[in-house]
Amino acid sequence: MDRKTGAALAVAIIGVIVGVVGIVMAKDANDANQDTQAQLEQQIKQNDRSSAAKVAAAAAAAKLVEKKAANRADKAEQQDESSLKSAEQKDSSQVSANASGIQTLDDKVNELSEEIGDVEGKQKANIAKVNARIDQLAARVDAGG
Repeated sequence: MDRKTGAALAVAIIGVIVGVVGIVMAKDANDANQDTQAQLEQQIKQNDRSSAAKVAAAAAAAKLVEKKAANRADKAEQQDESSLKSAEQKDSSQVSANASGIQTLDDKVNELSEEIGDVEGKQKANIAKVNARIDQLAARVDAGG
C-alpha cells in the first residue's frame, strides 16, 4: 500500500469515527431530551394552559432540532472527506444547540416546580383559614346552643 492510499484510508477511518461519534452524541442528546420531555409532560398536567403550551412548544422544537442532528450525522458517514469535515462542524454546533435547548427546558421545569410550590403553599394557607373560620363558627354555635 503506497503512502497516499494509506493516508486516504486513515482519513476515511477518521471520518467514519467522527460520524459515529456524532451519532452517539445525537443519541445521548435524544435520550436526555426524552427524559426531559417526560418530566415536562408531568408538569404540564399540573400547570395552567398558558405555561403548558410554552413548554410543549419548547419540547417540540428541541425534538425537531435533535432529529435534524441525527439525520446530519447519518449523512456525514456517507460523504467524502471534505463534506465529512463540514458535517462534523455542523453536528458539533447542533449538539451544543441541543444542550442549550435541554438546559432551557430544565430551567422551565424548575420554574414550573417553583410555581407549583407557590400554589400549594397558598392552598395550604387558605385551607388553614377556612378551618379556623369553621372552628370559630362551631364555637359560636356551641356557645349559643
